[in-house]
Amino acid sequence: MKKHDALAFIFPVWWFNLPAMLKGYIDRVWNNSFAYGSSKLHHHQVLWLGLAAASKELFEKREYDQMMSRMLNTGIAGYCGISNSKVEILYNTLDSRPEMIDGILTKAYQLGLDYELLNQ
Repeated sequence: MKKHDALAFIFPVWWFNLPAMLKGYIDRVWNNSFAYGSSKLHHHQVLWLGLAAASKELFEKREYDQMMSRMLNTGIAGYCGISNSKVEILYNTLDSRPEMIDGILTKAYQLGLDYELLNQ
């Protein structure tokens, strides 16, 4: 983490949250005096890219997307000194229809291009 000025996390959404392994990593590595407290992270930006089996409508109906954004952007990234934090969710990732797969891949590719341009 010390070698880079930007971070990107790509993860499956489990129960409308981070998977346990990623949460455990943050809990164990992003600790006091490394990520917050007397020393904060030096990174300029972070992209949180969640892969959700559920639809966008389901996330919006219960405001799961807003809950995840607040937790990741404010509760984790902001607390650790990263003000440019963005959450993106790719929905319906288990849908096997070719047009859905193409749409998901196109969006993921564009997010990668946009992220790289911001980081230059």
